[in-house]
Amino acid sequence: MIIDSINTVIIDLINNTGYVGVFLAMLVEGVFTPIPSELIMPFAGYVAYTGELNFFLVILIGSLGAVVGSFIAYLLAYHLGRPILDRYGRFFGLDEKKMESAENWFKKWGVWGIFIGHSMPGIRSIISFPAGLAKMDRVKFVIFTFFGALVWNTVLVSAGYYLGENWIQFWEGTDGLDYVILGGLAVVLVGYFLYSRRKKAKVIRSSNNE
Repeated sequence: MIIDSINTVIIDLINNTGYVGVFLAMLVEGVFTPIPSELIMPFAGYVAYTGELNFFLVILIGSLGAVVGSFIAYLLAYHLGRPILDRYGRFFGLDEKKMESAENWFKKWGVWGIFIGHSMPGIRSIISFPAGLAKMDRVKFVIFTFFGALVWNTVLVSAGYYLGENWIQFWEGTDGLDYVILGGLAVVLVGYFLYSRRKKAKVIRSSNNE
């Protein structure tokens, strides 16, 4: 399968080039949605477990790569518009259904949808395109993308790091369960962030009313 071949290339790239491979793999993942960060970053976490890479640098560099790749996707949508994406989106792993889902997500959550979307599986790989179509402020896009990717990559790298030598067997043997587990962890982290933000807003409103 093409995806299996791509996965093999990604693993070889990280093995042979280290941080450069992590950055490039996440950059490409930000543009071509079929390439899974769910393989890239946990494997990089496993390599950090072996001592060949630094745990925190892997997260940072992977997040920077995700920002660059996502920004490229944003610019494509910003300058080319929806008709071109509808026609050629399949080359980026997009179809009309995915685009509609991402656009509805962005309309519902706005700029915070970028942060949340980039830290959740399924949405994260396509959310940059509707942001570009909506002409979202570029600085806000980059900032919210970075911190969203930081949350997601921390979860993924931690999984690979703490599973250690069992990571490859886990990836091959769970048949998609890893997406559920890692996605659940990401949702918990994002949910805690939103809860804290909402609680803080209530405190501010209460103090203003006094």
